Amino acid sequence: MTLTVTSLMETDIASAGRSAKLAFSQGADVVEVRLDHIRDVVPETVAKLRREILGPAIATLRSKREGGESLHGPEERAQILMAALGASFEYVDFELENDRKLLKKLSKEDWESEAIVSTHILEPVSRAKVEKAIKETSALGDIAKVAMQCDSATDALMLCEIGLGLAGRKKRYVLLGMGGQGQVTRAVADTMGSYMAFSCLEGKEAAPGQLDTIAQCNLLSGPRFVFGLIGHPVSHSVSKPMQEAALAALGVAGIYLPLDFEPGTLDRKALRTMQKAGFSGVNVTIPYKGKAFELCDEKLQNAEATNAVNTITFKKVRFVGENTDVKGFSSSIDGKIYILRDSKALLIGAGGVARAIAYVLGERGAKITITDIDMRAANKLARSCHGRPVTLKKLLESGETFDIVVNCSPVGMKGHPGNPIKSSLLGYRSTYFDVIYNPPVTEAMALARESGSRVIGGLEMLVQQGAESFRLWTGIEPNVYAMREAARRALE
Repeated sequence: MTLTVTSLMETDIASAGRSAKLAFSQGADVVEVRLDHIRDVVPETVAKLRREILGPAIATLRSKREGGESLHGPEERAQILMAALGASFEYVDFELENDRKLLKKLSKEDWESEAIVSTHILEPVSRAKVEKAIKETSALGDIAKVAMQCDSATDALMLCEIGLGLAGRKKRYVLLGMGGQGQVTRAVADTMGSYMAFSCLEGKEAAPGQLDTIAQCNLLSGPRFVFGLIGHPVSHSVSKPMQEAALAALGVAGIYLPLDFEPGTLDRKALRTMQKAGFSGVNVTIPYKGKAFELCDEKLQNAEATNAVNTITFKKVRFVGENTDVKGFSSSIDGKIYILRDSKALLIGAGGVARAIAYVLGERGAKITITDIDMRAANKLARSCHGRPVTLKKLLESGETFDIVVNCSPVGMKGHPGNPIKSSLLGYRSTYFDVIYNPPVTEAMALARESGSRVIGGLEMLVQQGAESFRLWTGIEPNVYAMREAARRALE
């Protein structure tokens, strides 16, 4: 069983007592009293503080070198920690580097409190170094705790993999990732075998990436869904609030985790780790939709038709891929764009989303032209959809206009400013569709509107493809209205 711990960051005894009461009312099993945040903490303070905490508690004096606030010297530090032992805290946190001598001395004595031996690694390190830290902390105390800063999904999944390998061992341990990318280790702490999962009261994060106590308890209290988004970058995405709104509307516990994979780092091993950790499925965005197609064991109809996967469902030991962008684009243009046999469509960009859009437009009879900075990608897509590849320079020189122009590139997205089109590409009563939804109105959309074109943004496509992903992962019909509203609010 994994215990939910709430870290308390209060600066005085009375406030700590009130916050502890709140944490226990929200479902926490244990509270962590951060002594390094208590003003003017001395040994006498510790006993008074313990009397205010009406439930199981950890005493932690986190030093500056370990990411805390304590500047106490070795002697003062030892006195405060000894006072915590004497005050009958259920657990006392000792630091591997700062408290080695004290731990060796205490190992010869019998205390009611259990010793958590912790180390905080403030930058990503190799698997070998993490495993060494686990071994060292395990040897010195009752519970080993190793926390590492995670800058990418690969960092966090390495910790998951280590935890999955340790799960079931007799020696108790806590293994967690710090930072947003490390959140996965908190969401699946029980699957990883971690003895504790550290959380916070809402708005009072004690460490980067902590979930609030209610969310952490919900994830550990019973059945749950864990989803994710694979890509680079992922910070612009509003899929998290959108998918979590779908879960909340159904009263189902779960979490959606943006997973940032540096280019070239996604492989089957990463997918297998997610599967073993308990993920139901993941979305896939730039630049991995083609790679995801290669990694899947089974491809559903729209994935096969487009050679791209934006949704992976984990089925026992298999990875099942589908391209829900097809459904998303179709649903977002139905009743808005009328495509005739001689309709001329221009796609800007030839990546994964362009494959879905080209497939839909081709099925409806449009004549497709494709341009991309990478003309090899444009040529490849054009061959698959019987389209015409052409450089943007030649298009502009030709003076050709199009009935439908679709931006399938990241140009104009938050973090990628710019405008991928010229007004000369738009004809009388053209339609401009931008797959970008963040920002809600791109420079290109504003230009197209000024030129008299009908303009459609990418939000509805996002919602509809996300709803289809939800169906594949859960087998449940989502509340699409709740998803749409959550996405809109996230973009405000």
